[in-house]
Amino acid sequence: MRTQAANADLASDMESSGGGEDGSGMEEDGEGAANGADGKRRPAWRCRIKLCRDYDSEDKPLAEKPPEQPFCVVRDKAHIAACVSAAQAVLLNPRAVEAAAGGPQAFVPELSSAHSPSHPNKVVLEIDGAEADLTIIDLPGIIHDHPKGRHLVEVVERMTKTNLAPAHHIIAMALPAGLDPETQAIRLWAREVDPDGHRSIGIITKPDMIAEEAHIVCNKLVKLVGARGELGPGGTRSQPDGHLRLGYYVVKNPSQEQLVEGITFEKAREIEARYFANHVHWRPAMATSPGLVQRLGANALRSGLSLLLVERIEEQMPAMRKSAREQLDKLRAELASLPPVCVDPNHELFQLLWRVADGLDAAAHARSDTGDHAFYQLMDRFYREYGRHVMRSTPAFLVGTTLISALNKSEKMMGAGGGDDGGDLDLQSVLPVMKQAAGGGAVTSSERVEAALAAGSEAVQELLSSNLLPQRPMTLAEVSRLRQRHLGRELPGFSPYSAMEELLRRFKGQWREHAEGCLQEVEAAVRELAGKTVAEQLRRYPKAERVVGRALSSHVDTLVAAAEAQLSELLGMEDSDVFTLNDHYLRDTQSTFLARLKRAYLQPQALDDNSKYQVQNLLNQLAGYGVKFTSYDAAFLAQPTPVDDELHMAASCLAYFKVAFKRIQDEVPMAIRRTLLRRLGDRQQLEAALRGELPDVAAEARGLLEEDAAVSERRRQCVDMERRLREALTVLHSPATQL
Repeated sequence: MRTQAANADLASDMESSGGGEDGSGMEEDGEGAANGADGKRRPAWRCRIKLCRDYDSEDKPLAEKPPEQPFCVVRDKAHIAACVSAAQAVLLNPRAVEAAAGGPQAFVPELSSAHSPSHPNKVVLEIDGAEADLTIIDLPGIIHDHPKGRHLVEVVERMTKTNLAPAHHIIAMALPAGLDPETQAIRLWAREVDPDGHRSIGIITKPDMIAEEAHIVCNKLVKLVGARGELGPGGTRSQPDGHLRLGYYVVKNPSQEQLVEGITFEKAREIEARYFANHVHWRPAMATSPGLVQRLGANALRSGLSLLLVERIEEQMPAMRKSAREQLDKLRAELASLPPVCVDPNHELFQLLWRVADGLDAAAHARSDTGDHAFYQLMDRFYREYGRHVMRSTPAFLVGTTLISALNKSEKMMGAGGGDDGGDLDLQSVLPVMKQAAGGGAVTSSERVEAALAAGSEAVQELLSSNLLPQRPMTLAEVSRLRQRHLGRELPGFSPYSAMEELLRRFKGQWREHAEGCLQEVEAAVRELAGKTVAEQLRRYPKAERVVGRALSSHVDTLVAAAEAQLSELLGMEDSDVFTLNDHYLRDTQSTFLARLKRAYLQPQALDDNSKYQVQNLLNQLAGYGVKFTSYDAAFLAQPTPVDDELHMAASCLAYFKVAFKRIQDEVPMAIRRTLLRRLGDRQQLEAALRGELPDVAAEARGLLEEDAAVSERRRQCVDMERRLREALTVLHSPATQL
């Protein structure tokens, strides 16, 4: 646990929980667990106090932050206050410390009257023990004036804003009861750095300062807290001001007299609970709103903060893993530059490692001796889900009241195919949905349909999703505007190719997100499989289990990085180029799409049998004059339209993406299978990963290969730092329930 106590001696009569107009504290998301990664119990409680200097004696930020300076180690909790006071005195009196013999360690708690009342540097407490798992920064109360000068007000403001800014800090604002929280400076500063209110909590203090007879003020406070009774982690109720989504808590801390008398924590909580239970306003409010109980008292605050911390830690896991891996890579590079150390692993260990490799390979390729193909089937589900996302990323055009997409129903696995398998969606056939989206009016024109789609109602989005259509289809008007922007020296009847390229780019770039999402799902399943396989094969050897687990995690990291690079190259080719050698299929598909688009635009009249007979006679007569049409549709579609160029561009776009889809639908899963799953159970690569986790050698080898003491010490330091990072990664890759 790390506690940073910001130095400010601005109002000695304030309560220990924070004073001034308002105050705030930040709880930085988790910095350790109660137990080590090896499952061993941590040493007894102790607190290391360090000096953290970010500013010089003139309160100017240092160009380069020095390392934290050890001050003292406390093993008795009763001595913390005196030692922290001494550490604060060191920071508050830099010149006196420089002149003192022995430096900071020689400084005593008794302060001279000439010390500076505030300084932005911090005292850092590192506490080891089963109860310690947070970093807490206790900030001073906000002031607006000080008899010793305006610069002290600015020091407090800068100090507070600096500590509010980090996105991983949780802001706990202490707000005195009886004052409007919205008027407090800390609310404004918190809103500046946390506009959505996802990491800010209001803590109303001193509720007993409001008389029970002050009904208006009490009711206002009860309403403020009660309105947010279901907010916070897991909450669902919205709040009116658009900020502070985590809501408010109310705590009643002991008075100064009670603290002097030595009141226990348990007794203080008992008095606090009795206060709320007997209060003329809080008691009925709790009876009518059970959720309010979760907002009253220090225990409720502790529970809420604990749940919030768990959520924040889970959110930051990817960044924490990445940072740890980067530091680990730097250490390994330095170790690689040192003289090599001979590695001679035990034969039995490699036998166990090969069993792990064979188990992973069997699961990845559905060759399990037990006939369990669950992992392979899970991968297939991931690939198909990726395919559905890619389908929704292919283009669709709105012509009249018809949506025409690049893929037909059978390609979307929505039907068995057949003669009417174009995949077009006639919005007239889903009239109730479109009426609802258009405000109840009849859907009889392209304009109304466009308005309904642009409105993007839930019903319309559900319709598009169920038909695997994009969220925002393109209209002919949009195609026309795009083409007009590119017109230049072309003769009439020609369209600039640059317009076609831009139209294709409109729909490119969307597949990368879906491919990366598919890879992330595969990676998570692979890590779960790896953990289970290692546990099955090495559970008799806990230490070997941990080592092989770390090696396998590193091996998976390497494979995932290779898969990411392969997908990036593959998708980069698709996004940056327009190419196909499948000319015949492209032309045939383009002609088919053009006919469908033109039919949707012209909307030919359906003919009965008699009309078809008459039309066929007319076509036969025209054939006698050399004008040959094979069918009524052929003659109808031969008519020119004002949007022939736009229809041709749309048809070409649909045809190209139909071709490209057939490539990308298979290439992404194949790349993942080739670069990740096929190499997952490779014995040689797993051996290399294990050697990477065991850079040191057995005692006999060290005796045979003695080296320079300085090199050995540096290697020892690097190995120790590497071990600590590997343990951190082991924890970060563990299931959330073990954190």
